[in-house]
Formats: sequence, structure tokens, C-alpha cells
Amino acid sequence: MKKSNLKSVILSLIFLYPAFALSSELIGDKGKDDLILECEANKKYLNLSFDVECGKAYHHYNSKAVRKNYSSVKAQSQKNVKISEFNALHPGMGKTKFKDFSRVAKIINEFDIVGVTELIPLVDADLTNNDKVIDFLNNTPSDMKDIKKKIAGLEASLKKPTRGEATKRRNLALFQKQLLQMEEDLQNVQSLYRAPGYLKILLELHKLDDGDEWALILNPKGEASEKSPSPELVGYFYRSSVVKPKTNEYCKALKSSGRIRSKESPYACTIQMDRADMGVDKSMAFSRRPFLGEFMSGKFSFTLVTSHVLFDEPNDPYLQMMILEAAFGVKDYLDLKPFGKGATKSKYARFAEVKMTLDFISRFLKKYNKNEDIIFMGDFNLEKDNPFWEYVLSFWKDSQIFIDENTSVSAAKYKGKEETFGGSSNYDHFIFNPKQTSECVPNKDKKMGVLNFTQGRQANYINRSYLIRKKTMKNSTTYREDSTKKKRVIERFVTPVVDGDSPILTVGKIDILHKVGGKVHRKSSTGITIDTKETDDFQEDFLKRVLNSQLNIKSYYYYFAQLVSDHFPIYMECSTR
Repeated sequence: MKKSNLKSVILSLIFLYPAFALSSELIGDKGKDDLILECEANKKYLNLSFDVECGKAYHHYNSKAVRKNYSSVKAQSQKNVKISEFNALHPGMGKTKFKDFSRVAKIINEFDIVGVTELIPLVDADLTNNDKVIDFLNNTPSDMKDIKKKIAGLEASLKKPTRGEATKRRNLALFQKQLLQMEEDLQNVQSLYRAPGYLKILLELHKLDDGDEWALILNPKGEASEKSPSPELVGYFYRSSVVKPKTNEYCKALKSSGRIRSKESPYACTIQMDRADMGVDKSMAFSRRPFLGEFMSGKFSFTLVTSHVLFDEPNDPYLQMMILEAAFGVKDYLDLKPFGKGATKSKYARFAEVKMTLDFISRFLKKYNKNEDIIFMGDFNLEKDNPFWEYVLSFWKDSQIFIDENTSVSAAKYKGKEETFGGSSNYDHFIFNPKQTSECVPNKDKKMGVLNFTQGRQANYINRSYLIRKKTMKNSTTYREDSTKKKRVIERFVTPVVDGDSPILTVGKIDILHKVGGKVHRKSSTGITIDTKETDDFQEDFLKRVLNSQLNIKSYYYYFAQLVSDHFPIYMECSTR
């Protein structure tokens, strides 16, 4: 297909199929504005102890940490910088409401810089709650003035004999109680503002020894695929004592040309994948465009490109054709057979996103060659042993793919007759040119691998708090429970929520009550109340997802996904000297 025909196809898809093809435009641009508002609200309502930049290229939490902490000498003295990629499984959604953020933080603390995928902005109940909290903070002072006027009017009226005195006294008492309740709630309501998942991770990192060294550079544009409507973000969590952001020439060019109208330093940016980048606009062929950041550790300067490649290919044949044409210049995935095996119907779109990113990197190296140490990493949803990698990697000369261990959590204890040891699919990888980026080639002094938190030290920490499974099995498929330990776990994590000692609170309708004689009068108001739906579901879901799932051999490791993630971090060490 000629370029002109490709352009006409894409233009037609803009109107016919916006849910997938324009995720970066419809979801991304809308998300950009919403996320700036979210960033500003986080600054205003969370009483953060660090500086925050809410820009259009990225959001930077603990933005001045490098000035306080960075030491090139320290970075070089530790010999290697530990780089990681981690799919954190949507921290902040209802499906992950039992995520142990303290444990997630301790896992991230094993490394020096982590590209985290599947971060999300505020959604669902958390978003609704925060909107209510902000509305209450903004509107209540004015509402209280109105109530004070009504109280003053009733008090003046009652100073002289009047008809309906009993009703007026009853209303006066209700208004006075409402005013007192609003004053009390206004003092406490800001504490109900819920931090998004990405900030919960950072705040937990700051509780660790020297944890205030951790900072976060966050993608400000949420993007999603057709079948995953939750907009996702990529974030770089970095230890500012040994890693510092650095100006990236591509991001600098985006800023100077006005393609991104940002005020912040050009340390990181979303790769646009538009005509200026690729010769032809290919941004609409991506579900989630990669996020790029440049960093320095000691004498090692490196560019990270992090991506979460889509899992499901689009169903619509026009979208399939658009993706294939943009990436490979063919109309059907069957036309990829001459290039190699492995680009099946379920995998061609994944390879397409990877291939177009490698095209970008090749073009980047020709145009911006100040830093040739580029590391492409992420959850690619592709196994390393797929034979189609040989063809795709050829588009970035001398690049290689690393990590061939299982990187996802297996729910089951066994796959067939083989024990899983908690691991399944090999989806997360590093890609780089080992000839150029020799600092990261593994050897006896530099490790590369997967942190399997269902085994070893990390598993011991998690199991100490949550494991209620006994070693003996009841039958061939289920295990016995430790009822004493289960009771302790419930008393610690569930009982305070459901018995009212530590309920899930929000802003909602409340009743103001006033008793006269044997009759109770009530007035509806807005104030702090229990989030009954979240609270009611909490116990049932916790028992099902975290505890009872441990007792079945097919869901043996499922609780690890609930508490941490369904992916393991991958990591590598790169020389800082």
C-alpha cells in the first residue's frame, strides 16, 4: 500500500474506530489535562513533604531530591547501578485493593531505578471519593455561611412571641447541630483524600531507611488499548543519591519545536511516533506509546525506553490492516510468514509495537547520537524464544533481547506435572546493543535476572503476614488452613474495617438528628460517612482473594498477585565506572 493510501485508511479509522486507534488522542489528551489536575490536587491535599512538578511532559515527585542527595562518587563507589522493569498490576484499582504497598516499596528498594508499567491515575471509588472531598472543601464554607444566616434569623424571630415557636426551635437546633457537624468534618475531611497508587508506592518508599532519596518521574498521559479501557502510565522511580535525570536530546527537540509545550527540563517524554519521528504518523497504531527518560549514574549515562505492549489484538479487520501496514508494510498477518515464524494472529500486533519502537530507536541514534546507551525494556507480552524476534531485532542493528526466565506469577502450583515455583510466562525483557552498552552485559560482577517474590526472602516476609496454609493437604487438590493464623490475619486486616474501628470513609449524605420528647426529627446533610459498599465488600473479597485462594492447588500462588503483582521485576546491573 502506498503512503497516500495508508494516510487515507488512517483518516477513515479516526472516525470509525476511535476506541483503539485514537487511544493516544482521545484518552491520552483528555487524560493529560485530568492528570495535571490530579497532580495539582495531590500537591494541595496530601501535605507532601517534598516538591512536585506538574508538567505536560512528565510529573516529577520529589523533584529536588537530586540537588540534596546525588553523589557521583557514591554511584561509582557502589560499582553498579541496578536497573529494573516492573509491571505493578494497576495499583489503585478495585481488582488490586489488597495490594500491600509497603511490600511493593521494599521490592522496588532492591534496585536503584525502576521503570514501572501499569501505573494508573485515580479511578473508580477512589476518584469518586476525591471528587466528593474536594467539592466538600470548596463548597462547605459557603454553605456554613448560609446556615449561620438561617440560625441568626431564627434566633431573632424567637426573641419575640411568634406563631410556630416549637417548629422554629426544632429547626434552630437542627441547624446548630448541622453547623457543628460541618465544622468538625471540614477540619477532618482533607485526611480522606486518597493518594493514587503510584504515590502510595513512593510514600511507602519514603518510610524506609534513606527512603526520602526516592523520586518519581511519571508519564502524564494515560493511554489504553481497546480492550483495556483503564488509561495506563509509566513511571521511573529512582534513588536520587546514585541516579539523576539528565537532558535528553529528543525530549529537548520536542520542547523547542513546541510539539510538547512544557516548562520542565527535558528529562523525559512520551515518544510521539508521529510524522516528525517516523516519516509517517504511526501514533495511532499504538495502544500505549513508550515513555522515554534519560539518566546518569556515576560515569554511566543511559536512556531508558519503557513500554507495556498490548496483549489482545484488535478484532476489527481495518484496525488489523492499519497496524500491519504501519509496522510491516503488509495487509494481513499471514503476509508476515516470509519474514519468519511466530507472528501469529495473537502476536502480530505485539511485535508491531516492538518493531515500530525499534524503528524509532534506530532513527533516534542517527539524529540524536550524543548518548548511544539505550535500553528498551518492558512487559512485551512475548516470549524470548519466539523465532520472529530474529526478524524484528534486525531493525535495531546489533540489538539483543535478554531475560529468558518466567516473569509472570503462576496461580497454580503445577503446570502439568512440573512445579511452577510461582512463575509462568516469559514476557518481560531488556533489549539493548551489547556492543555499545557493554556496561550492562552480565558477567561475574554484574547480575541480570528476575526477582521471584513467591520464593526466598521476599516470600518469607509476605508469608509471615498472610500465609494461612498448612503443609498437609486435605485431598489431592486442597490444603488445610491454620485456623489460628487465619484468625490473627483477619483481626489485623479485616476486623478494623468491618467493625467500625477503622472503616473506609468517604463524603456522602448523613442525618442530623434532634430528639424532642419521644419524637426524633432529622435533617439531611453532607458530611463524612462510611463507604458502605466498599466496607461491605471488603471482608468477602479479602477472604476469597487473599486467604481462601491459598488452599487450592490451582490458586496456590494467587495471593501474591493480589498483594504485590502478577509480574516479577526483572533487573540488571550496569557499571557506573
